[in-house]
Amino acid sequence: MINYPYNIKVLKQIIMKIKNFKAFIAANAKALIVVVCVCLAFIIAQTSQVSAISVKELLGLKKTTSETTENKEENSTQNSNPSNSTEWANSSIPNRQIDLDYVTLLINNIEQKEREKLLADKELFKQVIENEANNHSTTSAAIANNLVEDRDVEFMMRRGSENILREVYLKRLISSKLPKDFPSDEQVAEYFTSNKKQFLIPERVHVWQIFFKKTSSSDKQREALNKKIEGIISDIKKGEKDFSNVALAQSEHEQSKNLGGYMGLLKTNELIPEMKDPILKLKEGDISQVIETKEGMHILKRGKLLESEVLELTQVDQQIRQLLVKQANMQLRDAVFNQARKEYPQPISDNKLEEWRLRLQTKKNK
Repeated sequence: MINYPYNIKVLKQIIMKIKNFKAFIAANAKALIVVVCVCLAFIIAQTSQVSAISVKELLGLKKTTSETTENKEENSTQNSNPSNSTEWANSSIPNRQIDLDYVTLLINNIEQKEREKLLADKELFKQVIENEANNHSTTSAAIANNLVEDRDVEFMMRRGSENILREVYLKRLISSKLPKDFPSDEQVAEYFTSNKKQFLIPERVHVWQIFFKKTSSSDKQREALNKKIEGIISDIKKGEKDFSNVALAQSEHEQSKNLGGYMGLLKTNELIPEMKDPILKLKEGDISQVIETKEGMHILKRGKLLESEVLELTQVDQQIRQLLVKQANMQLRDAVFNQARKEYPQPISDNKLEEWRLRLQTKKNK
């Protein structure tokens, strides 16, 4: 059976405590509000410290100078959104967008063969433009991080753009000065006649060798080496050993041994005297006796001898045309530089140069 008097007593006590709590809240409302605000401020401060750590700070780049306190607060609010967590570039600098005009200029400045290949291949075209997009975005990020305010960076950018400007100027100016049919057939023929020595192919010979380094040890060891080489020569001449196999196994000249001793097609007028006379006295396929040079001991084998010959004009026509164009370009470049230096002088004396050098040297040594 329920004890109602007791329950009513407890209920009255609970009601009394509630009234006392309400009175406490009413009396201390302002204080409670202050406490709540302090807690909220602490939470916000902690979260803002986390969200304020941007990619640019992780990369070691300074914040953009245009970020005011209001912008920082605004950015903190935006960065609280996970979808905006990487949008750290300064919003005052627009993200440069690739458009048709940019792509058109890009394609127009590619060599014709590459341009045709690029436009014919859908995937290749996409790959190139995607790469340009990556470059664009990264450049925008660098600008947003005020990297252009670095003096060294600014200098390199300016010098790079000036290099491009100068080369385009020279290319266009030289192109306008050179006749479209340069060099003419007559100019090519005249050059060939005046410079036939340039188109003379000298006498050449195929050469193989087996090489042993000299030893600075005792007379007995040198004698033993000579005896070993003479034995090899004898075995090869008898057909008991193959020249190339011996070269692979025993020659101490790394470049030729891996080719079975083959030295290449050598110009006879460039052979050292110790080798030239013996090799020319040999018949094709014959091997020499031991030949001593300052490098070591050689066994030589002679291959086919190619006589000297003068090339025909038809064989060197394109080579001459390229050479004449290159020479004309160099002469015109020099002329442009000289004229430009006269019209836009850069007064630099030897004294000034030495002064600069010494100042930079002193600065470097500090």
